[in-house]
This record gives sequence, structure tokens and C-alpha cells, in this order.
Amino acid sequence: MASTSQSYRRTVLLITCIGAMMAPLDSTIVSVSLPQIAADLDMGYAEIIWVPTAYLVTLAVTILVMGRVSDVVGRKSIFLMGFGVFTASSLLCSLSASGAELILFRIIQGFGGACIGSTSAAIITETYPSNERGKALGINALAVYLGMSLGPPLGGFLTHAFGWRSVFWVNVPIGIAVILLAHFKIKASSPEARRGRLDFPGVASFALMLVSFLVALTLGDQWGWTSPQTLALLIMAVLGFVAFVGVERVKGEGALLDPRLFTRNRMFAASNVSAFLNYTSFFGVTIIISFYLQRLLGLTSLEAGWILLIMPVTMALISPISGRLSDRLGSRLLASAGMFIIAAGLAWMAGISTSSTPLHTEVGLFVIGAGMGIFSSPNTSAVMGSVGRSKLGLASGTLATMRVTGQATSLALMGAIVSTVAANAAISAIFSGQGGDVAIDPSDFVRGMDVAFLVSSVIAVIGAFTSLARGGRPEQANTDVEAI
Repeated sequence: MASTSQSYRRTVLLITCIGAMMAPLDSTIVSVSLPQIAADLDMGYAEIIWVPTAYLVTLAVTILVMGRVSDVVGRKSIFLMGFGVFTASSLLCSLSASGAELILFRIIQGFGGACIGSTSAAIITETYPSNERGKALGINALAVYLGMSLGPPLGGFLTHAFGWRSVFWVNVPIGIAVILLAHFKIKASSPEARRGRLDFPGVASFALMLVSFLVALTLGDQWGWTSPQTLALLIMAVLGFVAFVGVERVKGEGALLDPRLFTRNRMFAASNVSAFLNYTSFFGVTIIISFYLQRLLGLTSLEAGWILLIMPVTMALISPISGRLSDRLGSRLLASAGMFIIAAGLAWMAGISTSSTPLHTEVGLFVIGAGMGIFSSPNTSAVMGSVGRSKLGLASGTLATMRVTGQATSLALMGAIVSTVAANAAISAIFSGQGGDVAIDPSDFVRGMDVAFLVSSVIAVIGAFTSLARGGRPEQANTDVEAI
């Protein structure tokens, strides 16, 4: 909407950035609080792991669906509904009297987060003209990564000062304020796909595929990778994928995910695959390093929190600059360079030893943060600029799905690699805070952590090459999509 005033665009950007920050923030903020939650609600390790997982799985399953729904019913409506659900479920989470209640409310909270995450970037894209889109999306991407990265240190501070329930209280006043601002300040857009119908077979097969896959990744190490439960879930995931592809091919334009966006739109396909590999490569770093700093180096939670702030602060400084550069240079070289830098940072982190100082970690976090800041804004701009207006919600939802699926994959992959070296009992003691008397061999844990970072570095390199395969600038890709 090039005709909108500058003040209106800034207001929209502020509101959507708060939303973009809150949804990913709640995917990580409970990580430091889990030991206290487990003790207070009498939750075992198998149950406590589902407090963060339930939120991520729900996000991954529903965020693409709600992106499509927003194209049909209007993005403002879905954004407002999402914040209402998110705020109410946050209050319910803080009042949970049992582990089962908390997990249930986290599932509901994940649905609210999906509504917010699937619409924020789309609202910005339709509000800003193409020559300012990269800068605006750069700020929006900054909000996403700040929320995702600030979760552990913020959760640790709130839990230490006010108890674990405070990590959910903080959402309530912010949510109410955003609902009021969005209701009165954001203009409702015309749903350009109002006559379309939601692809229910696509939704069902997509949910089967993703839920089965993520549950297998999350609990596969605990059950055993060759156990009947894990194998059954993986088979269901494959069947769900086959069904999803078949359904979407038949549905065509009415599909939940139009397959032509991947088969005919190289910019869209390569940018989304790169986003998935990006999150898969780095997301687990913050959580593993937070435990490494506190449990193995003996730092306090406050000291560890300051170190963990290096990565989001670096992202904050670089992401808007990268967004502005992408408006002039395009996304290909910037996003690819960012992935190579992330790979270098992860390779540096793979050199951590039992005698390493915190400085080694600080350098690695700075390099990874710089790579994320360079990658995120151009890549988001490329995805959103590669589709027509009627597909903005779908594009935003697809990109968010790649993010959440990559997050879950990263956690599962790094955890599985570390657990092949350290005993399961030790892993439980490190990550849940239970079993404090379990002997932990620092060299075994560090060796497993180093292998996890090295594998992640290889994933980032692969992501750099998929990024290079995207081709021309977003504006060129958008012309092609509109012709489909």
C-alpha cells in the first residue's frame, strides 16, 4: 500500500513486530524454568519435555494452515484472534495446577502463536511499498530473532526473581495492549481469496506428516531410534508426506500449499529450504550452551545470561542494515554469505574443550549472530516478494513453518548427538535439573556437544548452497509468480 502515510506504516510495523517477537519468545522462554516447573508440578523428565515441545509442535502444524485461512478471511482478523487466544492461554498456563494442564494450555498457546506468526510479515508486506519492504521486514525479522534468542536469559531472570509462573504473566498486559492497538489502528485488508475453500484433506495429511515426524524426533532418543513406537511414527510421517503431495497436486490452486510455488518459483523454494536449514543449524546452540556455561563452567545464571545476549544483540545491530542492503542488492549474495558465516561460527564452537574459557563461546556466538543478521532480512524479503498479494499469508505461514520445524529438528538432532556420548541419566540431569547426584563426565559431554556443532556447521554450508540456487532478485521472481 504505497499510498498509506509514513506514520501509519510505522504504527503497523510496531504492532506486528511485537507480535513477531512474542510468538517465538514463548518457544524458548520456558527452557531455563523447566527444573522449577518439574519440581513444583511433580513432573518427570518424559512429561516435562513436552512443555516446550507441545508449543513447537502446535506451531509447526497450524501456522501454515492459519496463513492460508488469513488469505481467505482477512489477515487483521486472524492476527487479532491469535493475540486473544495467546493472551488467554498464557494466563491459563500461569494458573496450571498439574503438568497435564500446563501441556494442554501450551498447545492452545501454540495455536495463538501460529495465528500471530502467520500474519505479521504478510501485513507488513502489503502495507509497505517494494522499495521499503526489505527495511521493514528486516526490523520484523529482528523482532523474531530477538524473541527467540532472548527467551532463555529472560526466562532465567523472571524465574529467579518471581517464580516460573511469571514467564507467562508477562504476556498478558502486552497481549491486551496489542489487541487494543491492532483493533483501532490497523486497517482491514480485502481478503483476495475469499471464494476459496480450506483444503481439509491437505490440512489432515500435513498434520499427520508433521506431528508424526516431530514427535519421533523429540522422543526417538528416549524410546530408542529402532523402537516400535519410533518406527511407527516415522512410517506415519512418510505416509502423511505421500498423501500430502498427492492431495496438493490434485487441488492445484485450491491447495493448502500450491505445489507450483515450489516447482515453478525457484526463489520461493530455495529461500524456504534455506530458512529450514538455517534454523536447523543454529537453534539448539543457545539451549545447549546455556547448560554448558552453568553446569560445566560453573557460571551463574546472570553471567550466562549476559553471554547469551551476544547473539541477539549482534542480530539486532546487523539485521536492519542487511534489510536495507537487500532493497538495493537483492537477497542471493547476502543471505548466502550469512549462511557461510553461521557455518564458520558453528565450526569455531565445535572447538570447545574442557579447558576453554567463556571467551571462546562469546566469539562463536558473535559470529553466529552476525551471520543470522545478514541472512534473515534478505531471505524473508525474498520469500514475501516472490508471491502475489493473494498468497502473502500462505508465504508468511510457509516461512514460519520452516522456522518452527527447523527449531524442533535442531533441538532433537543436537540432543541425539550429545546423548550418543553422554549417558542418558546424565543428559536428564543436565537438561531437566533432576538427578543432581548423577556423575557427569565433562569431557564426554563436551565431545558430544562439539560433534553436534560440527554437524550443524555442515548443515549451514548446505543451506548456503541452497541459498545460492535461488536465482534473481525478489522483484523478478514476483513478476513470474503473478503470471502463474
